Amino acid sequence: MGYGCLGLRAWRFDSFGGADKLYLAEVERPKPASGEVLVRVAYAGVNPVDRSIISGRFQWIRLPHTPGAEFVGTVEDVGDGVGGVEAGERVLVMPNLFCGECYYCSRGEESSCLTNPNIEREPYLLAIHRDGGWAEWVAVPSRNLMRLPDNLDFREASTLPVDGLTAWHLLRRARPQPGELVVVMGASGGVGSFAVQFAKIYGCGVVGVVGGETQARALLELGADYVVDRSEDIAHFVRSVNGGRGADIVVDPLGSATWKTSFLSLAPMGRYVTCGVLTGTTAELDILRLYSMQAEVIGSTVGSRWEMQRVLELASKNRVKPLIDSTYKFEELKSAFTRLNEHGRSGKVVLEVKG
Repeated sequence: MGYGCLGLRAWRFDSFGGADKLYLAEVERPKPASGEVLVRVAYAGVNPVDRSIISGRFQWIRLPHTPGAEFVGTVEDVGDGVGGVEAGERVLVMPNLFCGECYYCSRGEESSCLTNPNIEREPYLLAIHRDGGWAEWVAVPSRNLMRLPDNLDFREASTLPVDGLTAWHLLRRARPQPGELVVVMGASGGVGSFAVQFAKIYGCGVVGVVGGETQARALLELGADYVVDRSEDIAHFVRSVNGGRGADIVVDPLGSATWKTSFLSLAPMGRYVTCGVLTGTTAELDILRLYSMQAEVIGSTVGSRWEMQRVLELASKNRVKPLIDSTYKFEELKSAFTRLNEHGRSGKVVLEVKG
């Protein structure tokens, strides 16, 4: 990737910390290198992983840096060697980097690409290893592009690359069957709200764990069969609605704080699937309970291209509806970041870029 004339804006930071480290800079317009495409960003998501990027969880990031793991827009220019992509096309940008050639990529599992230099400690996200989508223009590998259906608007589409894809992938990993009961921790968040809807598509019953009446109403409107406040005895509630058996699947995007409750909520031969560490990265495992219950613990990150295509199809047919909490102008990113961190938020925080 090269650079051209000045004239575009990007949110950047040159030292790790909180939102106060972000500043709106005028930077050079990227020139797509061989195999790359220049995207004019329309909308971007504001995600917990962006908070981790800014806070310094990934110390190897080269500064200054532009976060933004999730974004959609329009193709403006293509580099050498790029075929099948034309200027003017509406596209979604896959959030994970991948080679397209290794053992896992060749099996359609790009989220486990072996070129990830830190595969044991982080997903291989574009916004960690190169500048992300909180900019008016971004150069990205052409293999990361997915065409958007004509009837899917940019705002709703911007919720799909991270949250929608992560939710679909984790449920596929958990192998849901019709009639099973799925419990979703953090159900009113971006990933959680999609997981509720995808579980219903699989024919499952759903319990959404929420933090207040507003979130409860939102989840019931999305199709959850039951909602329970996180302050209650969740494991007891789950058994009370499932004949005393517990949950077949527990979806947990939160981490340490919900691990014990999640595990206690499982039915015999249940599956616990985790996709996030918002509340911590470690947990104590009762191995005796694990094997006595014949339970499974499953890790999951973002998904692959073929899964993203499925999510796009479902969204274009209105079978899933993004739960959007709020939308902010590009210049209001710090306010959007504040909203991301507030309790009581229902759904996604979205940034209108329109570079």
